[in-house]
Amino acid sequence: MVKAPVGSLRIALNEDRIGALIGDRGEVKKNIEERLKVKLKVDSKMGEVEIIPLEGSSLNELMKAKNVITAINHGFNPEHALKLAEDDMFLEIIDLSDYARNRNDLVRIKGRIIGERGKFWRLLEEMTGVNLTVYNKYVAIIGDYESVRVAREALMMIIEGRQHRTVINYLKREVSELKRRRLELWEKRPFGP
Repeated sequence: MVKAPVGSLRIALNEDRIGALIGDRGEVKKNIEERLKVKLKVDSKMGEVEIIPLEGSSLNELMKAKNVITAINHGFNPEHALKLAEDDMFLEIIDLSDYARNRNDLVRIKGRIIGERGKFWRLLEEMTGVNLTVYNKYVAIIGDYESVRVAREALMMIIEGRQHRTVINYLKREVSELKRRRLELWEKRPFGP
């Protein structure tokens, strides 16, 4: 089977995230390039990166590189963003400005998501196993499909103004159900040759 050539992609970068994408002595950029078989051309003056597929790379690898860079661009540290190089990891981005009537409303929503001294943020990450970031007007989630789904629903409840206690109770139920389903799948898994 002959692979069709894959074109390059361009992504606009936030000026304050260019350094995070490049990393100390170019380590982050190099790691993304090696892991996903792409070449990254970062233009800090234009504020963009071009993702160029290398010989033998697939569209899947190109899209994973796009997701990793998008995650870094939305405030994730590169270590968490690189989880998106795995097949079973997903990125979900919620634009909070879609739910805020004005700047004060946006600040209030972000404060509710973070919680007092980051308490709700940490609790959401611990309970669901996702990584979360609140950056500019966005909240972004990295995790497996089911965990991202549960975290997104919990965040939407917070955005809509539900009490933290109500959302935590929702999380307890959903996470318990998720663990039960995963255990059932594990027990049904065939062993042997």
